[in-house]
Amino acid sequence: MSASLRCLILPGMDGTGELLDEFAAALAPQLRAEIVVYPRDAALGYDALTDLVRQRLPQGEPFVVVGESFSGPIAIRIAAARPEGLRGVVLCASFARAPSPPGWVLPAAWLGRIGSVLPIDRIPPRLTTAAMLGPWADAPWRARTRDVLATLDPATIRARMRAGSTADETAALSRVACPLLYLRGRHDRLVSRRSWEHIRATLPQAKCVELDGPHFLLQAKAVEAAAAIKRAFET
Repeated sequence: MSASLRCLILPGMDGTGELLDEFAAALAPQLRAEIVVYPRDAALGYDALTDLVRQRLPQGEPFVVVGESFSGPIAIRIAAARPEGLRGVVLCASFARAPSPPGWVLPAAWLGRIGSVLPIDRIPPRLTTAAMLGPWADAPWRARTRDVLATLDPATIRARMRAGSTADETAALSRVACPLLYLRGRHDRLVSRRSWEHIRATLPQAKCVELDGPHFLLQAKAVEAAAAIKRAFET
């Protein structure tokens, strides 16, 4: 693997990237991580956020894109456009088409509708961290997650929930020509295995690595996730 290969990391629904420091560090020295930060107080959908990411793409050097959870559709759109220098895309606990939790039987769009009426700023942080981290929700992670969520405008989170609940980048996914790696947490409580199965059906050459972790895979299993990515893009 070239030491100059850059890794553009697109964060999950919080958009801050503040929960990805350990993962970014674990990518070194083979990959030089750069975390894209989304606005905390702007209710932007996938179109505007994709434009923001395009402006951050490396120029004149090879790179990979990592899309965490909510950002998977953005990573797919970027990869489908086949920008110069793109060597691969990684989707972590993510989706091409609106996801649903394991066991969910209603249309995925209902999750966005529910999110639009939930008092997001009043949900106890312990419930959020339980969904994101499961058994890995120790005191430090609960505190970090609570502090990050407290900085976000609830309208911003609602907009991202609506976008995710109606996403369908299947057509874009079919145009992806670079290698695609999917990282899946065995104990993901938010994105079911159906999301990976849909990606595999659309892009049969995609590869999946399953880790013993929760939805917050890049947080709870930062070293293991980074190692899987480095192995996938060794040269």
